[in-house]
Amino acid sequence: MNTKPPKPYPEFPLFAHNNKQWCKKIKGKQWFFGVWADPDAALRKYLNEIDEIQAGRDPRRTGVVRVSSDQLTIADLCNLYLERQQQRATDGEITQRHFSDGLKSCELVINHFGKFMRAAAMRSADFKDLKNSMPSTWGPVKIGNEIQRIRAVLKWGYETELLAVMPNFGPDFKKPSRTVTRRDKQQRQMKRGGKLDFAAAEVKKLIDSSESWLKACILLGVNGGMGNAEVGQLSTTFLDLESGWYDLPRQKTGIERKFRLWPETVEAIRQAMTTRPLPKNDSHDPYCFLTSHGMPVWWETTKDSGKTFVCDNISKRFTKLAASSGLKRDGRGFYSLRRTFETVAGEAKDQPAVDVVMGHADESMAALYRQGVSDERLIDVADFVHDWLFGK
Repeated sequence: MNTKPPKPYPEFPLFAHNNKQWCKKIKGKQWFFGVWADPDAALRKYLNEIDEIQAGRDPRRTGVVRVSSDQLTIADLCNLYLERQQQRATDGEITQRHFSDGLKSCELVINHFGKFMRAAAMRSADFKDLKNSMPSTWGPVKIGNEIQRIRAVLKWGYETELLAVMPNFGPDFKKPSRTVTRRDKQQRQMKRGGKLDFAAAEVKKLIDSSESWLKACILLGVNGGMGNAEVGQLSTTFLDLESGWYDLPRQKTGIERKFRLWPETVEAIRQAMTTRPLPKNDSHDPYCFLTSHGMPVWWETTKDSGKTFVCDNISKRFTKLAASSGLKRDGRGFYSLRRTFETVAGEAKDQPAVDVVMGHADESMAALYRQGVSDERLIDVADFVHDWLFGK
């Protein structure tokens, strides 16, 4: 028979239960807070959870923090934030790539401050020091993205009441101004010897020098502004080669995406699919383009750590092609075909139609009232870019 231990002192709020745990009856229900052997830990858990229980919430479901907001470390906060983000990724609210970027930003913070830095103790000088520690090779856009993600972690902590007050980031821990970003863009442009888009003659040279799936990818890039992941995961499900239309919301944003395929693009896709090898996995069978090993030309996987790994054969092959064609320039890769399409198509003077092709969000008041863009306008944009590239 178990001998119940006495209370450590008369005012101790818990009693010893037969199951060898310290217990308290609250709102007609018994709650357990820890083993007899450690009454101090049981008391701490009781004090941390009593408010939730009194409010009618179960701490096991609400994820109440086992330490006070004053003692919460930045590592604990990051872990709780990442748990929530992983659930959002599982539910499809955000992409796994988005989660992976957040994970890397959290690691940056923890590696800089250490695991035991209290989140509530962070001051503007700490955030300034964090920004100054970022690699000098990072441009203002990357620095701005990192800062935004880190601020989001602390803001989430405040909004979920894990932090009692919103941290003071100070005047320096914010995205670089647009002026700084423009100057950096100009400097990089001068350093690499030109802009990131292609001239019509350059695109034609790339098309004429390529074959198989790479030729189809290049045409899709300049025909509809498609990026690496989009052409790498292209399937016939949303691609009608008979009528010549691509119609699928952009995976990255979920925004409407539709454009007219050129005859040259349709022919290149058909040719690539005709010579396509057997897929290595059945799940890859719907893809239009596969490598000689039967793998997608672009694929992404998530490691056990939660970070994403990308295998981009499109960029590798395109970079080699550009070099052999005498068109290599720092920063100008396959994605520059998307930049080229946006630049040229803008001259068609129908930006709403261009936005539909690109899958860009239009936040203007006109977009709120606009009920759609006709296929005729999309065809006009496709013809305009086609004439620029191949001539009328």
